[in-house]
Amino acid sequence: MNIPWLKTGDKILIATVTVLAAVILIWNILGASPDPDVTAVITQDGRVIKQLDLLNLDEPEYLYLTGTVSQVIVAERGRIRFLESDCPNRTCVNSGWLTRAGDRAVCVPSRVVIKIVGKNPEMDTRAY
Repeated sequence: MNIPWLKTGDKILIATVTVLAAVILIWNILGASPDPDVTAVITQDGRVIKQLDLLNLDEPEYLYLTGTVSQVIVAERGRIRFLESDCPNRTCVNSGWLTRAGDRAVCVPSRVVIKIVGKNPEMDTRAY
């Protein structure tokens, strides 16, 4: 008895899932255009430390924070992130680049918050 490893239905299912994944990937890439008016607001203990217009940066800008926790924040054209931190779990560093209005990164031990504000805040669909 000669039974093929993949039957016709299996091949159709694999092709459908592959096409669907490609469509979702393209949708996310094309939908990731930056907001024309995004500003990064960096606060510590509720006080605004710095505001940066992210789309008007010509070269990377570094912000060095010292205190109980030392941190380095880097801002480039259209994005910002915690680059380094001495905090115990480094969740703030692992949050990665913030690019869209509504994105936030928080370092709880140092009470530093980076928030992106703009005209078109998007709903966060990620759950941690």
